[in-house]
Amino acid sequence: MPSASLISSSSASVEASMGSRAFERIELRSSFAEADAAWRELLSGGVATPYQTPDFLRAWADNVGRQEKVELALAIARRADGRAVALLPLGVSRRFGLRVASYLGGTHVNYNLPVFARDAAEAFTPAEAARLLREVAAAARIDLFALSNQPERWRDAPNPLAGLPHQPSPDFAYSGRLEASVEAHLKRYVSAKTRSAQRRKLRRFEERGEVRIYRAETEADRAHVLDAYFAQKAQRLAARGIDNVFAEPGVEDFIRTAAGLRDAPASIDLYGFDLDGQTIATFGVIADRDRMCGMFNSITSCDLARYSPGELLLTFMVEDAIGRGMSEFDLGVGAAAYKALFCPDVDPLFDTILGVSPLGRAGAGVYAAKRAAKAWVKSNPAVYAFATRIRKLRAKNVEAEPDAAPDKPDA
Repeated sequence: MPSASLISSSSASVEASMGSRAFERIELRSSFAEADAAWRELLSGGVATPYQTPDFLRAWADNVGRQEKVELALAIARRADGRAVALLPLGVSRRFGLRVASYLGGTHVNYNLPVFARDAAEAFTPAEAARLLREVAAAARIDLFALSNQPERWRDAPNPLAGLPHQPSPDFAYSGRLEASVEAHLKRYVSAKTRSAQRRKLRRFEERGEVRIYRAETEADRAHVLDAYFAQKAQRLAARGIDNVFAEPGVEDFIRTAAGLRDAPASIDLYGFDLDGQTIATFGVIADRDRMCGMFNSITSCDLARYSPGELLLTFMVEDAIGRGMSEFDLGVGAAAYKALFCPDVDPLFDTILGVSPLGRAGAGVYAAKRAAKAWVKSNPAVYAFATRIRKLRAKNVEAEPDAAPDKPDA
């Protein structure tokens, strides 16, 4: 378990022995407009996952964050010459009397990372990373940092916070390199037997009607995909006894805003699999020029699910990502059998849980223990199976679902 007193004590003595400083000052911004110029400058040549973009996180903050009373704390670290070298896209919320800072986006973000200049990464030693959080805490009156689901590296650049005390996140993430063509990609990652089975499944759909597998590029198509997604997700989660996070206040508006349906720029892409105009599988992704990240998905609950429309849709998505010049593809956090077909690499993630104030240090222990307990349940097959059975008993419909269904229960 991490040391809860790092920021307020030990970092100060280490800092005194440093030869250089990664940044000179912190600027705290409480609106996206105030942080936009520095943010986009960092994104133009810096390091960030596709999730850490202002358009996407603004859509979340304006809808979900507002409902949850999250206070924006966009912290920009600048050098003496004024150049921005890092940005922490944080939100502060009240929990049990504590001001807790977390990455914006909540459970809808699979990878969290500061946005930082690539040439500044090495300057963020553990002491400088601790100073960064300490100064942000002072500016935003933060008691506790609860920063989850962080990769240790991103595109060969070290995460500036990886040197601080941390613990494993409850879930791994799953990713893979993309080959030059979908044929080469499937040949490398998917067995000949599985590829043959996919062709047979597609023929089954074609025998039943007109098949359309597509990226939704018009407003009508995006609305069509999302209408199917929200209906399918609600039905399948209810059948499994899982709380539907997408039914929580502001979440549907967030997704529709991010999809460009609320007079805002689209920051996510949507994919659909239609049979005679009826959507039977959906997927939402967020992407930059190099990587496509799977966010959420659904499939029909009718008997057509046995032909794995989600798997066929994923094959199309991989082909589309390759055609758009991307080199990486991921399906986010949480284990699922279907992910191995497309994302063979396992990405360990970590949580930074650090208290700043006396109450925050006490709260850090509780928060860390809760995350560790969740990780233990998920790593213990017998315990996790028992928890899954209990969850299903809560549901009215406990009918087993097809194994091939690429559903993401905790998306």
